[in-house]
Amino acid sequence: MDISSQEEHMIQALREVALPPLFVLIRIRNDILNDTVNIEEGRRNELVNTLEHYIAPLWEDYHQEKNSRAKEGPSSPE
Repeated sequence: MDISSQEEHMIQALREVALPPLFVLIRIRNDILNDTVNIEEGRRNELVNTLEHYIAPLWEDYHQEKNSRAKEGPSSPE
């Protein structure tokens, strides 16, 4: 997949602030989904579907981890 220099700079900026990968993927997905000016509809749908394919398992893992931490309760200081 070809990426523009603008997209490359955005990816680099997101890496530099050390954001969680799930957050980055969701943010990029939303930006692409809402970019009706620079990305044609067919290409936009293709990119969003690809990103959603990668986001889904990460989102499930996030919720499983969150639920397991909630079941364990707060950790007690030693």
